[in-house]
Amino acid sequence: MEIFKKPPQWLVDALPESAADLLKGWLWLVVLGFAALVVLLLIWAVGSKLWGMLFGPRVETAKKKRAQADLEETFADYPPLPPSKGDRQLLIENVPVRLRLVVVAPAGTESDIDPETIDKLLERVLPGLGSICQRDKPRVRIWPVQISYEGFARSFHRNTIVPEEEGEMSKWATIAGRAKLGKFQVMLGLGLQAIKPNTVGRVTIKAHEWPAVLRVKVRD
Repeated sequence: MEIFKKPPQWLVDALPESAADLLKGWLWLVVLGFAALVVLLLIWAVGSKLWGMLFGPRVETAKKKRAQADLEETFADYPPLPPSKGDRQLLIENVPVRLRLVVVAPAGTESDIDPETIDKLLERVLPGLGSICQRDKPRVRIWPVQISYEGFARSFHRNTIVPEEEGEMSKWATIAGRAKLGKFQVMLGLGLQAIKPNTVGRVTIKAHEWPAVLRVKVRD
């Protein structure tokens, strides 16, 4: 096209003579190149926006669903309780239970957690709980870093699925909150199973409340 070979006459006439001479030469190629770059950038911006509107939410939703599925624990799929051994018994609100699930997450900027040391960590939360963990051999899950203990607790309770409808009596109970271990702190969630249905349900506690809600006692 003629316009790509030389600038339009109205543009040449509007410029001073010195600038018009430059525009008739190499400067016109620079102007065309800059204009082409601007057009390409506009096309890219509009295309990215449209792509995000059309496909972005679906991709993001799929990622969220996968992440949610990775955290879910369906208690109905757990194997039957093995016979109880040992002379210690775990109680929540005075209801005897077995430890079936342990979920631990670093709090804030804390370092990663070693799954091999979970029993030692639990022992620091509540004396005797580490021994219960060694005996019951619960399923252990390490979650990503958590900022809020309330947010962690909500997520833990939401992702631990019991067979019964919400509000019904169940053999399953969950407890979650923050645990302080000196200067170190973690988010901790436990899945517990009793022999008989009870009304314990889902419990969220603060760091200092673990010994008040959970108890390890020597069997009679």
